[in-house]
Amino acid sequence: MRLLGGGLLAVSGMLWGLDRARGLARRTERLRELLNFMQFLRTEIAYSAYPLGQLLAMGQNLFSQAAVKRPRFEEDPVAALAEAGRALLPWAKDRVMFQGFVQGLGASDTQGQLEHLTLYMTLTESSLKEAREEMVQKRRLYLALGTFAGIAACILIL
Repeated sequence: MRLLGGGLLAVSGMLWGLDRARGLARRTERLRELLNFMQFLRTEIAYSAYPLGQLLAMGQNLFSQAAVKRPRFEEDPVAALAEAGRALLPWAKDRVMFQGFVQGLGASDTQGQLEHLTLYMTLTESSLKEAREEMVQKRRLYLALGTFAGIAACILIL
């Protein structure tokens, strides 16, 4: 029975490491989605004269769809997009960047919007590069750390 409990401790440590590694991959995927969303907005703003609410309703990406589902979307699409970003980006650094991005939407003319999008696309690309590097570096670390912590707990109990 003790052996089974020790084995379960080792496996639970490994599962913790896998969960942390999956969180790093999820951050990378969300930043990639955000970059695609910004590219969509930049293209649509450059070639159409639709208001932001209509652009978000046309979008087929994660951020557009999440914003459209918010209850306040019809009254204030910018606030709905900010709420969607808070829900989709649980990492504080990414949320702060996204909130800055959302605050500038619709605040200037077309050229100003394109420059704003270009700036935040550059910032997002930088964050995405950082997230990819972090994922490569820490994925194995989390898995090994979780496994070794589980084995250490197993040894202490046995």
